[in-house]
Amino acid sequence: MIVASHNILEDLGLVLGVAAVTTVVFQKIRQPVVVGYLVAGVIVGPYTPLLFASTDRIHTLSELGVILLMFGIGLEFRLRKLVQLGPTAGFVTALQVGMMLWLGYMVGQAMGWTRLESIFTGAILSISSTTIVAKAFGEEDVPAPVRDLVFGVLLAEDLTAVMLLAVLTALASGAGLDAAMMAKVVGRLAIFLALLVGGGMLVVPWSVRQIVRMGRAETTLVACVGICFVFAIIAEHAGYSVALGAFLAGSMVAESGDADSIEHLVAPVRDMFAAVFFVSVGMMIDPSQIVAHWAALTLLVGAVIAGKLVSVTIASILSGAGVNTSVRAGMSLTQIGEFSFIIAGVGIQTHATRDFVYTLAVAVSAITTFTTPFMIRASGATSDFVARRIIPQRIGSLQAIYDSLMERMRQRPAPRRALGWSVVTAGAGAIGIVAIIIFNELDPLGLSARIVRLFHQTDFAAGLWMDLAVLIVCAPFGYAINAGARGLAQAIATRSLRSGIDAAPSAAEEAAIAVLHATILLVIVMPLLAIVQPFLAPIEGIGMFLIVATLMASVIWRSARKLQGNLRAVAQLVGAALASNRNAAREVPGLGTITPIALEADAAAVGRTLAELDLRAATGATAIAIARSDGQVIVPSGDEVLSVGDVLEVAGPRGGVEAARALLTGASPQAA
Repeated sequence: MIVASHNILEDLGLVLGVAAVTTVVFQKIRQPVVVGYLVAGVIVGPYTPLLFASTDRIHTLSELGVILLMFGIGLEFRLRKLVQLGPTAGFVTALQVGMMLWLGYMVGQAMGWTRLESIFTGAILSISSTTIVAKAFGEEDVPAPVRDLVFGVLLAEDLTAVMLLAVLTALASGAGLDAAMMAKVVGRLAIFLALLVGGGMLVVPWSVRQIVRMGRAETTLVACVGICFVFAIIAEHAGYSVALGAFLAGSMVAESGDADSIEHLVAPVRDMFAAVFFVSVGMMIDPSQIVAHWAALTLLVGAVIAGKLVSVTIASILSGAGVNTSVRAGMSLTQIGEFSFIIAGVGIQTHATRDFVYTLAVAVSAITTFTTPFMIRASGATSDFVARRIIPQRIGSLQAIYDSLMERMRQRPAPRRALGWSVVTAGAGAIGIVAIIIFNELDPLGLSARIVRLFHQTDFAAGLWMDLAVLIVCAPFGYAINAGARGLAQAIATRSLRSGIDAAPSAAEEAAIAVLHATILLVIVMPLLAIVQPFLAPIEGIGMFLIVATLMASVIWRSARKLQGNLRAVAQLVGAALASNRNAAREVPGLGTITPIALEADAAAVGRTLAELDLRAATGATAIAIARSDGQVIVPSGDEVLSVGDVLEVAGPRGGVEAARALLTGASPQAA
């Protein structure tokens, strides 16, 4: 060692000094400063014989960075916004976590690890890093819808991680799992959140307003940071993450209405300790372990980046977020972080995993921390490419209408009584299938041996007969899942999509209901597959996954074809309505509100085609019909040249329709 620190002051001076040099260098070469922090961590870490700072003391300081970063994120999310994001974020999280649990388990099995190590690997890969994303977003210009969706998913993942830790601890200790234990974990978390948020809302916003009125920046800063740490300590003593408490503190401070001024005061302190956090991550990188397990590391990094990108993107699209927002959210969440370290640490403490699993978790986090800023930078161009070149026209039209449906569903949710029976039916079916598959694989009654003895069959043949019997027994439970999902889709559509309960569903309604039905099935099946995979052979799990993916793609394609065939009839209906009022928005069964956009002489769209404008990919809305000035109404194919006096009937979510209006009616280059 050239320089070694001896106390916390020297630790902090060494870390910040080296970080200052590396970040200036990376800033000069126009690279993310987070990468510079990681390089600084490698330089001052215990595995590089150059400089050395105490790992334990820096880790303690790094927790301050996590707390302050989460507090800063909370300042951007008032509680009412969190409530609005809850259903969408919960749906995306359920699908993404289920997918990554399954994928991580399969990677562990492919590397020859034990079942328990593979289960821990799935959990390690399933939780993204709020801290890393927050820092990366602070350096990039990210649209508000993407920020809202990403941080909503991150919060839902953190809550999921709390439950995963309880489940994994029980598995590793040999205590086993039961419904009572799971109900206790979930109930305890719900009570904690209710008490913390409820009590905090009575005190925090009012207190912050009184402090801000005093007009002293120093007092405001100290008071708000104090509130942040009080909530972090409460969360830690309750057995939860300090990050959760800090985030909720920020959200409650934001309810005071002074979040912008407070964030400006907190930012310098937050940035300094955030730098210490990222340096501490770099310090944990052990090059020798990385070399020893390079194959597993490569596979895990690929699984995190590809798995999270695909699962978050698909889940977000199915939640109605739109293609552009979904792709950008998926590319923003391709990393693991602090919760993954905690899960890996539990594996070592309970002797469920070997030491190299923790080392690999740190290495994967470091590498994906390095790639995250580049993924976020590339997400805009990638999302545009996917929307313009990858999504077929008919799928894009269905997507715009489906996004509109999901937007109305969030505004007008179905009554709980209408959903209750369907939820119970689907849940009972899922529990039944899980119980049957686990019973078959464990075979506690020795049924397979009895078949061999009584019918003189080989072990392989007896296994096939058992699997066939399981398929037959599971059929009613599979039907229950399907019926429950179908009932949920119809209940939602009745409230949010259709104008009348007794009206017969149109072809467009049926197409949207079919996609929603398949979406609900997918969010049930993926977590179910993650649960039963440890009891199945890998090839059986892969087969189930491929079947589900194929059925999902088939449903979406057939629904898109059905919708495309129905658009001509819709165009005629719109044409008749246009004859009476060309400027009024109107409700069309199955499509929701259709908004007319008239093209004046100076409109940018005049003289161009929809294909040239790329309306759907650019805005997320779709043109249902074009009404010509001579009274003709046509279903656009994309090649029609738009003229002065044309009225385009546009469907999609409100934000997409407004973006389409701006694109179509903006001043043309000639007029400018």
